[in-house]
Amino acid sequence: MTASFTALQWLLIAVALQQGVYALAWLAVSRLTPLFRRSAGLWALFCGMGALSCLLLTFRGRIPDVLGYSAADLAMILAILFAWRASATFFHRSTHDREQAVILVAAVVVVLLLGHASSAENARIALIALPTGWVSIRAVQGVHRAMLTEFHASATWLLHAPTLVFGLGMIGLGIGVLFGPPVHAPVVLQTTLPNVLAVLGLLLMSSFLSLVYGGFMIVRLVRRLSDIALHDALTGLLNRRAAQELLEHEWTTYHQKDLPFCVLVIDIDHFKHINDAYGHAVGDRVLAGLAARLREGTRPSDRTARMGGEEFLVFLPQTELGEAQAAAERLRQHVELWVLEPEHLAVTVSIGVAQAAPEDETFDDLLIRADRALYAAKAEGRNRVHVASSAPTDVGSLATA
Repeated sequence: MTASFTALQWLLIAVALQQGVYALAWLAVSRLTPLFRRSAGLWALFCGMGALSCLLLTFRGRIPDVLGYSAADLAMILAILFAWRASATFFHRSTHDREQAVILVAAVVVVLLLGHASSAENARIALIALPTGWVSIRAVQGVHRAMLTEFHASATWLLHAPTLVFGLGMIGLGIGVLFGPPVHAPVVLQTTLPNVLAVLGLLLMSSFLSLVYGGFMIVRLVRRLSDIALHDALTGLLNRRAAQELLEHEWTTYHQKDLPFCVLVIDIDHFKHINDAYGHAVGDRVLAGLAARLREGTRPSDRTARMGGEEFLVFLPQTELGEAQAAAERLRQHVELWVLEPEHLAVTVSIGVAQAAPEDETFDDLLIRADRALYAAKAEGRNRVHVASSAPTDVGSLATA
């Protein structure tokens, strides 16, 4: 029986095997990475349905007509709908459930009406081509902006340009076959140039989708790991490591371009007493709440970090000392107005302010001056702002926190 297979049928079997491997790979991704479980599961269904459709089409005439015709057509329709859902799910966009349901129901109705007659092959080809083209274009439309935002223009158009060309080509094929000369069922599986090109196009497009979205998942996972490495888990602010990298970069910029910048070192007053009196759970809420107030009270260009414990740092680029002092005072007042509920707990902060100065040999000298200004603010009674002097060695008296 296998000796009677045409070259096109062998090519379809190769496509089916490839899609089956991709389906297993996507299934493994969905099981191993909870972050992508739903979208990877949908890609597995896309590849699995595509593999099933190719196999059923290959054995058309050797299996019952309901499988070789109706089931093959519906499996391909399901495949393209799963691809649309996978793309939308990956980018957290609408899956257009109602529109997809209409397409699926219409496909089922058309399949039932066409039956298995070989004279209906034109309509059967159009049944696959038109929805495939439409879904390709709608999928691009649905995620284009989100993809531009996350992966930039070059990567977006690398995927969407060929997808749009493919979609328009499928719509053209569907319209052309509807109004073209009759196509008989046996011709569909013959090794003609149009048939070979169509199968190769299916092979390339399905592979392209899996590889590109696999790459997107890797990039997103790497970014997420990087985000975890550079941000404090409790507050969502930059952590100490990220703050030091930022300061090193700005320190280099300061010396190259002589642009002013300041830092605020912020400490929660009597935080140890809060933990002792209310418990560490309330202390964590105080830290998270303060982080929110710092975000609210700073400019978009400012960067805020949790340096450890109850100490925070705000980096103010292109800011003179007087502006930094005024910003620190606004922050102090903003926090002072905040009351943690339901404990009715008032929270205050002390802030040390310092500006990068030529006398600072490294950014550590700047932080030391800001720290000493913070201790001075606490020595003066807490809930206040203290400005560091410009010289690293002239810092005034110190006090314990």
